[in-house]
Amino acid sequence: MIYGFYFRFYRMTHCKWFSALLAHLAYAIIFCKYLLERLGCRKKIVTVEHEDALRIISRIHPDPQGVAVVETMQVDEALDLSIIVPVYNYVELIENNIKSILAQKTKYTFQLILVDDGSTDGAQDVLHRYEGHSNVQVIFQKNQGIAGARNTGLNAARGKYVMFIDCDDTVEDNLVETLMEKAYHGDYDIVMCAHNLVKERNGEVYEVIPNVYPDYNMLGYAENAKILNYAGLPWGKVYKRELWNQVRYLPGYWYEDNIIHSLLFTQCRKFAYVPTICYQYRWYEKNFSHTQGNSANPKSIDMYWILVMILEQHKAMGLQRDERFETMLLKHLSAYYYSKICNLDEEIVDALFVLACDLYQQYGVKEECKLPYMLRVTKRALQQRDINLWKLATKYQK
Repeated sequence: MIYGFYFRFYRMTHCKWFSALLAHLAYAIIFCKYLLERLGCRKKIVTVEHEDALRIISRIHPDPQGVAVVETMQVDEALDLSIIVPVYNYVELIENNIKSILAQKTKYTFQLILVDDGSTDGAQDVLHRYEGHSNVQVIFQKNQGIAGARNTGLNAARGKYVMFIDCDDTVEDNLVETLMEKAYHGDYDIVMCAHNLVKERNGEVYEVIPNVYPDYNMLGYAENAKILNYAGLPWGKVYKRELWNQVRYLPGYWYEDNIIHSLLFTQCRKFAYVPTICYQYRWYEKNFSHTQGNSANPKSIDMYWILVMILEQHKAMGLQRDERFETMLLKHLSAYYYSKICNLDEEIVDALFVLACDLYQQYGVKEECKLPYMLRVTKRALQQRDINLWKLATKYQK
């Protein structure tokens, strides 16, 4: 919420500290509304048993049980970066996407991996024209979804770092140079750049919002959880290849990007942010990622199923359960979670809330952690199984 305010103020002022001040003032007004609602918030304890909750959601939408295949290529020491572009249709946009990538002005070597995921609109014909290019690898496969396409790219990647670019976006010609220069200079695990949010309607751009993060911890997270201020989107970043050695996107599920916060950011030892706009992210009504949110589609239940898979993998990888993990877990069991399931029937929402409480009981950090106020309220709601307090905390989370 507060970053939404901040980015809009930054578009008008282009001043980070002033935009941050205005965003905090805007949130303070919203917080006053929360305090008023909190006074009238009646406790509602959901008493559904775990097994009954599982039966309710499994009847509506069972676990897809997607399994990713991990095939790790030998890293080519002469290759700095592998750029992975999953392609499904967008024949009218893919040419500009590829041209913007190949136009990079950089001293770093990179391979471009184009993975066609069963396009049906002629995008394959565009990709065929790049098959003979010296640093382009084109892979055609039957439709497996964006998770499957990204995984195919990861399995073919030979670079020391990995980057993802969506096929309907474009990048500036300094993207590779900017991120790789920073990555190598500081031996960073993940480096992220700023981007423009380009909103389109009926083929026309009606708003451009520069997403340039401020220089300090706006959400008030613990020192080692500051990285969670940044969006867990796959693109606009370079990652050390070894971060992906045990990690792949989970095929068959919605919300596959959840692995960025939960399995990549939690592994990251050194993170850097470069406030240079190098990526143009296109947002428009037919974007699939925007049809997933606020949906009454039963597949929204994937938000629970994928969290179970992710948390099991986090444990299996032996990753730390510290303040960063606790912050990530509470974020993913509150605002991220409820926003996806809120339009489902009340019985289903109640069941999913019970299952969220059980996940927190199983995986929550037992030691005291530094958390911002609204995450502390979320934690209390999950521990007490108070669904009304949980809904209120997710609604007003920063």
